Amino acid sequence: MKSIAVWIAVGVFALPSLAKAAEPSPKYDRRWVWVMSNLLVDKEADRVVALIEKAGQEGYNGLVLSDYKLNFAERMPKSYLEHVERVKRAAEKAGVEIIPGLFSIGYSNGLLTHDPNLAEGMAVDDAPFVAKGREAVPVPDPASKLKNGDLETTKGDTFVGFGYQDGPGQVTFADRAVTHGGKVSCRMENFGTVPVSRLIQSVKVRPHALYRLSCWTKTRNLHGGQSFRVMAIGAKGTALSFQEGGLEETRDWTRLEVAFNSQNETEINLYAGLWGAKDGTLWIDDLEFEELSLVNVLRREGCPLQVRSADGQTVYEEGRDFDPVQDPKLGQVPYAGEFEFHHEGAKIRLKPGSRIKDGDRLRVSWYHPVLVLSGYAMCCVSEPKVYEVLLNQAKQIEAMFHPKTVFMQHDEIRVANWCRACQARKLTPGALLADNARRCQQILKQTSPNAQVVVWSDMFDPNHNAVKGPYYLVNGSLEGSWEGLEPSVIIANWNGGKAKASLDFFAKRGHRQVIAGYYDADDNFATWHSAAQGVPKVEGFMYTTWQAHYDDLARYGTLMKGGPK
Repeated sequence: MKSIAVWIAVGVFALPSLAKAAEPSPKYDRRWVWVMSNLLVDKEADRVVALIEKAGQEGYNGLVLSDYKLNFAERMPKSYLEHVERVKRAAEKAGVEIIPGLFSIGYSNGLLTHDPNLAEGMAVDDAPFVAKGREAVPVPDPASKLKNGDLETTKGDTFVGFGYQDGPGQVTFADRAVTHGGKVSCRMENFGTVPVSRLIQSVKVRPHALYRLSCWTKTRNLHGGQSFRVMAIGAKGTALSFQEGGLEETRDWTRLEVAFNSQNETEINLYAGLWGAKDGTLWIDDLEFEELSLVNVLRREGCPLQVRSADGQTVYEEGRDFDPVQDPKLGQVPYAGEFEFHHEGAKIRLKPGSRIKDGDRLRVSWYHPVLVLSGYAMCCVSEPKVYEVLLNQAKQIEAMFHPKTVFMQHDEIRVANWCRACQARKLTPGALLADNARRCQQILKQTSPNAQVVVWSDMFDPNHNAVKGPYYLVNGSLEGSWEGLEPSVIIANWNGGKAKASLDFFAKRGHRQVIAGYYDADDNFATWHSAAQGVPKVEGFMYTTWQAHYDDLARYGTLMKGGPK
């Protein structure tokens, strides 16, 4: 609590008052609503216009517009721009400010539609190849093999070759009636009896190599299937993969996969299973594990490809000894900006007169992107072309909206500081992110000099994701990332788990804050409002829904204007 001395002049003297000012109380002058949309679709434009009208009626004065198409607005047809104009007219009439989202640093797929090679990459080191005729082909490691992946060999309800299996005959069963291939699958049910149901097997791997684990799944009336994982864990518990594949309640056989880098590991544990399911049935069958070669190979200066002789003494030249190496499906499946690892990789084709001869053993190194969650990729914050793309986006946003406020979408950055461009700078991930934040703010000063800048809190908050580590697949500490934010930047604070500590941290740095609450739960306004008591410069609340659930819009609008009743 801060005390304010009130001086009363008596002659040439002044005496301090003993009274203290009341603690600052949040005043939600910025009453925003979050919407994710696709204004290329007529019905989506209708939905956003209707939401603007409703928001205006309920006392909201801002709508944060997150539209994937804003990553490449210059490619949009006339109809898209017409929808934008329609949304702007509706907003002006309703007294609602349109706050466009831009700079998707974290969930960067939209940015990567411009060039998928701008993805942050992890290294494959010295993968063994051999020249056969006019092509160099990979040499698989026979030790990197999954045993009984087709699940055909059993002892009762136990699957041979798997080092661990939860509850054989209790929650995991050898099913011979429902299969994807062969005569046996693994059926999982009775989930209430144990917290997890998994198949786990240890396998040997080559360090710094790219692998893919996949399986086929079938479900029936399954509740809690969003916690299904195929994943890899290092021998000492280091998570190597964070890609998630949720399951529908009832669905026929579907293939799920995860690609990951083995990092420094020589032996890992492979998992396929379900955590925290409630009821229903899951079948798993036909697990496959393999090393991948030049799948989604990244080609940029910060992600070099190198082909060397087996003894490392000779470095062969692209264009002289072998044709340019490129994966045409990089970041193009099923459409631009999206990545998958279930396709054949690029080839190393030898040129006439190559110094590489038939039978020569080679070592090949390259970089590949890493996917998290349901297929999201992160961009490289050190590659100059990334900032060309960001500058172009900022110009497009300015031309379309002439915004008074812009929202930087730095959020959940889970892959960072692996490629050569980042490593060469010898900075921590926190310092790299701070530099990125500064450069993004500089871009906005150039394109929209009068616009207020807002950013999500999590990657700049030591009480949330800006931690020393470990944090997902970030290579190093994220501490100090907050140093890249100017005090004028408004923080959209969504750290509900540590609301008070987080609000206090940014307040001490001089930031104004907008609470990003709700998150499809109807009981968190009071929690946030209480945490904000005594915190200066909390001046807004954003109704934030990921599920387009706006039924509580009116009630939250009332709360913002008068506080909880």
